[in-house]
Amino acid sequence: MSGVNDTHKAAALGSQRARSVVVNFIAWAVIAVGILVVVSWVLDIEAGKHILPGFQSMKFNTALCLIACGLVLWRRAPASASASDPIAAFLALFILVISGLTLFEYGSGWPLGIDNLAILDTATAPERWPGRMSGATALCFSLIGTAWLISMIPMRHSTLIFQLFALAVAIISAAAMIGYVFGVREFRLPLFSTMALHTAVLLVLCGLGMLLVRPGEGLMSSATSRYIGGRSLRRLLPFIAVTPILASWLSMQGVLAGHYSDAFGFALSSLSSILVLGFVSWLGADALNCEEERFRSTIDASPVATVMIDQGGIIRIANRLVHSVFRYPDHGLVGLSVQQLLSEPLRQSHEGYRREYMRNPTQRILGVGRELFALRQDGTEFQAEIALNPVQTADGRYVMAAVVDITDRVAAEQKILRLNRMHKVLSGINTLIVRTETRDSLFEGSTRIAVEDGELPAALIVHYDSNLQQCKILHGHAAEEQVETRLLIGPEVDSIRECVQQNCVVVRNNLAGDPGDDDPADLAKLGIRALAAFPLASNNHKPEVALLLCGRESFFFDEPELKLLLEVAGDISFAMANLDKSQELAYLTHFDKVTDLPNRLLLTDRLQQAMLQADSYQGNVSILYMDLDRFKQVNDSFGHAGGDEVLRRVAERIGECVGKADTVSRWGGDEFIVLLPGQSAGDAAGVANAISEALHSLIVLGGSRELFVSCSIGIAEYFHKSSDVDALINSARSAMSTIKEQGGNNYRHFVSGGDQASDDGLELETSLRQALGQKQFQLYYQPQIDIVSGRVLGLEALLRWHHPTQGMIAPNRFIPLAEKTGLIIPIGEWVLREACSQVATQHGLKVAVNLSARQFHQKDLVAMIRRILDETGMPPANLELEITESALIYDVELAIATMEQLNDLGVSVSLDDFGTGYSSLSYLKRFPIDMLKIDKSFIDEVTTDPDSNVIVKTIIVMAHSLGLKVIAEGVETKEQLTMLREHGCDQAQGYLIARPLLCQEALEIAAQTFVVPTS
Repeated sequence: MSGVNDTHKAAALGSQRARSVVVNFIAWAVIAVGILVVVSWVLDIEAGKHILPGFQSMKFNTALCLIACGLVLWRRAPASASASDPIAAFLALFILVISGLTLFEYGSGWPLGIDNLAILDTATAPERWPGRMSGATALCFSLIGTAWLISMIPMRHSTLIFQLFALAVAIISAAAMIGYVFGVREFRLPLFSTMALHTAVLLVLCGLGMLLVRPGEGLMSSATSRYIGGRSLRRLLPFIAVTPILASWLSMQGVLAGHYSDAFGFALSSLSSILVLGFVSWLGADALNCEEERFRSTIDASPVATVMIDQGGIIRIANRLVHSVFRYPDHGLVGLSVQQLLSEPLRQSHEGYRREYMRNPTQRILGVGRELFALRQDGTEFQAEIALNPVQTADGRYVMAAVVDITDRVAAEQKILRLNRMHKVLSGINTLIVRTETRDSLFEGSTRIAVEDGELPAALIVHYDSNLQQCKILHGHAAEEQVETRLLIGPEVDSIRECVQQNCVVVRNNLAGDPGDDDPADLAKLGIRALAAFPLASNNHKPEVALLLCGRESFFFDEPELKLLLEVAGDISFAMANLDKSQELAYLTHFDKVTDLPNRLLLTDRLQQAMLQADSYQGNVSILYMDLDRFKQVNDSFGHAGGDEVLRRVAERIGECVGKADTVSRWGGDEFIVLLPGQSAGDAAGVANAISEALHSLIVLGGSRELFVSCSIGIAEYFHKSSDVDALINSARSAMSTIKEQGGNNYRHFVSGGDQASDDGLELETSLRQALGQKQFQLYYQPQIDIVSGRVLGLEALLRWHHPTQGMIAPNRFIPLAEKTGLIIPIGEWVLREACSQVATQHGLKVAVNLSARQFHQKDLVAMIRRILDETGMPPANLELEITESALIYDVELAIATMEQLNDLGVSVSLDDFGTGYSSLSYLKRFPIDMLKIDKSFIDEVTTDPDSNVIVKTIIVMAHSLGLKVIAEGVETKEQLTMLREHGCDQAQGYLIARPLLCQEALEIAAQTFVVPTS
């Protein structure tokens, strides 16, 4: 198209240049003749006045006006000429004045003296008005001057009026020329009396030149058009102008020669005019027919179905393709209403739309963004796009409508969209496979991706039981709830059965047309018109699971889509196989292959968890370490297969003797370990006895071979933070080895350091019970300072035991024993009373006392504290109770109630060893506490370990956001104290400030101010 447009532009530019050359030539020719005549009058050269011998002389005023006409034409010739041209306006006005005054002289008979104003005409007789131009000449000049002045006025029809005046000039002067052709020098009409031939020629040229100034507007637009009308007019115009004159002249010559009469001459002239007009009409009709044929050929050759519609909605032109698209016979559409081509739902609204469009016609495309259906003659419909383009012609306004059947394109687009969605499903499944860890998550994610990304109505993963011939939906996802919560019906069950049993893809693309389907109507109500089932098999096993996909349309699953869905099913199968292998590997990592019991790795992990829980809740943990007696003889007698069978039987019998919370594991070889959380060594002895009795029962192998099995069992109990996993297991193994050495078939408790160690433990318990009555306990105090000012704000009371024979016994040795035996209750009450008694008189100095979990959960705790405060006179505001996190987590609601009662009493509560237990922000917000104490383990590494530094800083920020104060324990270096101060910690205690001191020494320190380093 751009090439055609460029060609048209080049042709138009060439025509414009040619017309400009012609106009300039006419202008300069007229100017040259006018100047020649003026010079001849000035120099009195007779030949110059006549131009050619035998011509009448041209008057001086006529020559001046011709010069002015030529100059105006020259100045107005360029297309870029300005509308306001003062020089041109002056020249036009000059022409109009001279010619107008001359006409006034003719009309009034009054000589105004302008005829011989510049040059005296002596050659013309007085009765013929010497020096005056003829009336026809003056009229032509008046028309020319007026036309130029009108063209310079910005008015609506100025160009048309200008061209009408120019045409009048050309016609008047041409009439004078024709008179000369027929030998008429003077007409009987005074108007054409004496116009000189050369004047007539020049005026004709002026008129034509003026018409060519604006050729694309007004009257000249038809003559200069590049269409058939303009081209025909330009070809025939010379013939039309010359032929009648020539025919009439010949006819006149025949009459003058006496060949025929005047009447016959007139008849001959009339006949020739008829022939000329007929021939011209025939040529015009032929040209129009050729153009019409070319137009219709072009329309018929158009690759787009096209119709032209008038304002009434009637089809006026329709090409061959549109007849083919709408299945009408040739020429069958012309004259029909366009509504007959629209589907019934669109006809009602079309009339209003057509009227509105014709009021403001613009280029539009219908059928984009919304579906538009057209109607064929046979009643079938097709989806279409219609491009509307308004056309304005001489006989009215029309609309060209290009109709495109987009049925195939829409189908192709839908196919591409479906394939893109399936590619998206495939990509989503691949992403899912990477991060999924279980079959449930794989199946759930796969069905969800198939529905959401694939835009399917439903996707299900179904297990088919071949024995029961039943289907069970493992996971399903649907776009609508009613589809997701339904039961499988006939076609779906049949598809899944065939898919699983034959291990093949089953596609039902037209449920409504399949006579084998039982319930196609029910599926159609759910928007399901096609089904596809894909087998899902892992590790090349026979499939028991199928992926069932539903389609919204009949023939939804075509070949390209099925290929992609096969890849989807293959990826899911691959993921299933991977998950099976991973689960098998995970099982073998944590379970024994022979007995299916937890192995060493899993037992160690569970034992660590049990020990941590025991530390948190002051519970018990015991283990049994078992070794089968004389198992080597079993292997030698029955072989390794028999030995494995014995191990399985032993595992079963051990499992029958323990509870659900207990763990039986195979430690290795013929060794087993039984984990008994929450049970003491005494309870473990009962379990060991039951296992021994269970193993004494006869074991039968292979239906005939019998044997008895016994075992040696070592029992070890875990005390609070007394040992690690390896130490506990070694303790149990040690006890088992002792039984082994003694002949086996028995159990034994582990005693540290031999038999005497057990007695030592009992002796320590006995001494602990006597210590309180014999006043062997003593309180030490460690100062707590304000980290900014260095002022001592409080003291923490620390219990020490001075044994009369063993000296100072470490708290981590006797405190767990006191917890276990319950002695912590009276000891704790003594500590609380003693601390209040010693510090009661120290106003403004707080004392912090630790409460064990067992103390905290006493029913009469608050009453006991109130009683002590009353007895000692200790202000409640000076007493702070430190409680560990484990004591609170045991029963959260009870802990909150107890702390609220303590707060009501006026006693403050702080959380001790924060960060080492089960810290929960949600619980922390609920507990009515006043302070957090950061555990020493974090303070030790706050300046060396970035992670500990971050933890400490986070605890401080979090506590302050909850309105709590923070104290750090175990501060031993200036660097630690400086960093704590930078982090905004409130208080600190530790060896850097002071070691635990007796009461009097601590009170003396409390009166001092500690110098806190600032950097």
